[in-house]
Amino acid sequence: MLRFLNKTITLVLIPTLCGFLNACSPKLHFTKTEKTLYTIDQKLPLDSQLLAFYKPYKLKLDSVMNDIVAVSDIEITKNQPEGLLNNFFADAMYQSAKAANISFDIAFTNYGGLRLPLPKGNIYRYKIFELMPFENYLVTVKFDGAATQKFFDYMASKGGEPIAGATYTISNQKAVAIFINNKAFDITQSYTVLTSDYMANGGDKGAVFYLGKDKKEHQLLLRTAILQYLEKQKKAGKNLNPILDERVKTR
Repeated sequence: MLRFLNKTITLVLIPTLCGFLNACSPKLHFTKTEKTLYTIDQKLPLDSQLLAFYKPYKLKLDSVMNDIVAVSDIEITKNQPEGLLNNFFADAMYQSAKAANISFDIAFTNYGGLRLPLPKGNIYRYKIFELMPFENYLVTVKFDGAATQKFFDYMASKGGEPIAGATYTISNQKAVAIFINNKAFDITQSYTVLTSDYMANGGDKGAVFYLGKDKKEHQLLLRTAILQYLEKQKKAGKNLNPILDERVKTR
């Protein structure tokens, strides 16, 4: 009986003591914040140890990123409804995906995803990383005829988007005179669109892709597809010289 009472007293004392200590412990209260801007510029002293640590990695990275992957005869800029960069990018997607035996009808990317123009003259690898900085994979999505019309209307409503393998005309923010693989669009047929996983998942207000079926992700990065296209052009001794071919028009 005494042993039981001792255990009871001990169990009562422990929480009581803990409560007492908590009551006596100081409590911190958040009162204000102070923001300070630390400028990072050439006035900061160099850290020789840090420089020595990353120098081997920087040299290796620079040797890769400063590789000339293409030579362009002109500056390649984007525009709407059609632009040189629009056509170059979509054509590069189209050609590399076909070379990888990916089955599709239309190659498409979003206009907003074209981050910067490509310069006239030497184009270095790092420029392609700036143009396509994200690790997006190529994806194919199959649309029935009605969904295909909505897909083209989506592009038309945005003022014209980069595309290859098809042409269309924008009229009152709708797509008309649609041709796919040089054939008039047939609403009774299904068509497969090649795009990025970002767009296939509804990015850039692309809810139309939720209407798609048989979505397949292919183990080929969009940026890699662009670089493969440039490598092929370079090996063939060809400079970049994209043109406007009226694949997207307005009326």
